Amino acid sequence: GWGRGGAEQSYDSAVSPSVPCSGCDDLIGAVFELGRTLCRLQLSDEELALFTAAVLLSPDRPWLTESKKVQKLQDKIYVALQHEIQKKHSAEDKLSKMVSKLPLMKTICNLHLDKLEFFRLLHPETAMNFPPLYKEVFNSELQYSDPRES
Repeated sequence: GWGRGGAEQSYDSAVSPSVPCSGCDDLIGAVFELGRTLCRLQLSDEELALFTAAVLLSPDRPWLTESKKVQKLQDKIYVALQHEIQKKHSAEDKLSKMVSKLPLMKTICNLHLDKLEFFRLLHPETAMNFPPLYKEVFNSELQYSDPRES
């Protein structure tokens, strides 16, 4: 897992030169860099689970109708995460180091959406056949319409 601090492969050795997503080097590089920095934090399974929940429960998503409720839930998760970090006697700045990764995560997400939109425009027939879960996750951001209907 992320928190196990296992062997960190270099970007070059982990990605072959024939990456199927032409022009995705910036995205792939950012994902690997995020992975490396999270590995260095050596998160426990509990810390990783709580941090993941806090990231997923982001109150700033534009389509949310109850953002204040989501904010309250996210705040509770951060309190639980802080408690978990203190319980493990981890470094006091661990939570702030984790939270400092949020802007990078948002950048990666936006970059991913840009790449998806570009791919959808270049290869609409392939985008129409994305797995259902993938479509569901990104449906609020992208529309998978059939260009032949236009």
